[in-house]
Amino acid sequence: MCRAIPLVHSALRKQSQPCGLVQSIPDLQIIDTRPRYRLSLPLVLLSSAILSHWWAPASAQEIPPMGPTTPMAAPDQPAGNSNVPIGTIRQPTLADPGWVAGITLGELYTDNLKLAASSMPKQSSWITQIQPFLKAAYSGPHFSGLVDYRLTGYLYAGQSRYNQLTQNLSAQGTLTILPQHFFVDSTALYGREVINNQLSAAPGSFFLNNNSANVAIWTLSPYWIQDLGNVGTASLRYSYGRVLYNTRGIPAQNASLLYGIPNITSNALQFSLASPKDESWGWNLGYSDQRIEPDFGRSRDYAVAKLGGYVEVSDNTRLLADARKESDFLPDGTVDKLGASFWDAGFAWANGLYRLKAMVGHRFYGRTYEFSWVRTAALLTTTLSYVEQPTDINQQLLGQNPGQVITSSIGYSSLPSLGVSQVYLMKRATASADYEMPTGGLRVTLYDERRTYLTLNNRQEKVANANLDWQFNIGPSTTLTPTLGWQRYQFQDGEIRYNNYEQLALVHQFNPRNFASLRLRHDSSNVHSALAGAQGYGANVIFLQCTHLF
Repeated sequence: MCRAIPLVHSALRKQSQPCGLVQSIPDLQIIDTRPRYRLSLPLVLLSSAILSHWWAPASAQEIPPMGPTTPMAAPDQPAGNSNVPIGTIRQPTLADPGWVAGITLGELYTDNLKLAASSMPKQSSWITQIQPFLKAAYSGPHFSGLVDYRLTGYLYAGQSRYNQLTQNLSAQGTLTILPQHFFVDSTALYGREVINNQLSAAPGSFFLNNNSANVAIWTLSPYWIQDLGNVGTASLRYSYGRVLYNTRGIPAQNASLLYGIPNITSNALQFSLASPKDESWGWNLGYSDQRIEPDFGRSRDYAVAKLGGYVEVSDNTRLLADARKESDFLPDGTVDKLGASFWDAGFAWANGLYRLKAMVGHRFYGRTYEFSWVRTAALLTTTLSYVEQPTDINQQLLGQNPGQVITSSIGYSSLPSLGVSQVYLMKRATASADYEMPTGGLRVTLYDERRTYLTLNNRQEKVANANLDWQFNIGPSTTLTPTLGWQRYQFQDGEIRYNNYEQLALVHQFNPRNFASLRLRHDSSNVHSALAGAQGYGANVIFLQCTHLF
């Protein structure tokens, strides 16, 4: 099931790859151009035994990258195909390359342009939207790549000083230098992020909330794969990355909110040696070291050395074990590289319908757990996952953490605020269910994360999201989709912010190249134990949009 109206559409988005991704505030879009993604446990966190069995390196597409990946690898059917959900724009893929271009024109009205507090006067506005977009994929013997780009112009009626252009880019490419051996990956992402989650922010860059920043991320990652015959397969990867922040082109934005938030550089090295796959037992050696260096301030190292093994006890069950040394993050902010021991053990089981993995172990902070469960059926797909990992905001943005950034489909950020750069212990649980029905589809997502800041006296943040959207087909060319979203965000100082979202979306497809939609949306936020400057708000938005594909 694919929603006909995007609840979040970002150049910085998640993908079920073994690295975390990023999200940004969504821009308006008439059609849901995204593939539907399933939440799954990242493979980087799998035991080395499972890694060598499920993901034995053989080509450029099978090496787990240490840089961010983009949301363009899950295939959709071409627009106009009878199997395509109403209003879906095809995203070309490496398996089905090509390009799709079009333009969205829209008019929207909001009664609270600047997200003023409920007790304060509100400013309303009519806004015209013009959004050309391009989606493309190319696959050749020496290069393959994907790009998703949108340029959105907002024209504010009677308030031309606020007129703005926003850009969203998500691109990735792989250059084959020596087939089967030497490859170079590169990624580029650009979009907007919330600066401070304790201040007002709502999905949509047309809001003038004085709380947004442009975020640019790019990586370059050469790597080598070597088949060693009966010994196994070796791989060596180097990754360079940059994360850049600015407020250029954002109207009514106070640039001082970015003071003290440095741009960062990441240098990472990853080596692995895995035994041949499809054996009754196996092993894996690995070392990874990522150094994050801000333009000013203290750098930090995330290093792991590991030895893992597995024993196959039946056709679909394996016992797993890992022993590792990893970085120990000390309360004074220093890092003892490879100073902490880490072990875990468990099992993995799979058949045609289910995949299950469970691990328990011990790390520098105490007992640790990992769990993933996936059920894939014709009509109902469900997932559960739980993961623990030390990380920070920039590692999340770069996508080099073993966790995944999960954005609620309503668009509220689940990342820490950009200014909170300290290392934290992430404990994240996610769940999702997708149910395909004869006349529509139902999707439910749940997300819960606890962050313990290791250098701030173990102060904690907690964020939880819940989202439900139910699409009804009310004719051969029309859908109606109600959506409910909720978020609870508890900050280190005890402040709690509740964000709520309700939307009703009506979409009509005139023909395979022309769509139109009407959306009615209500956003609200309530703050408890607020600090000075924090406030709740309420905002209503009416969207009328149409899209034409060239």
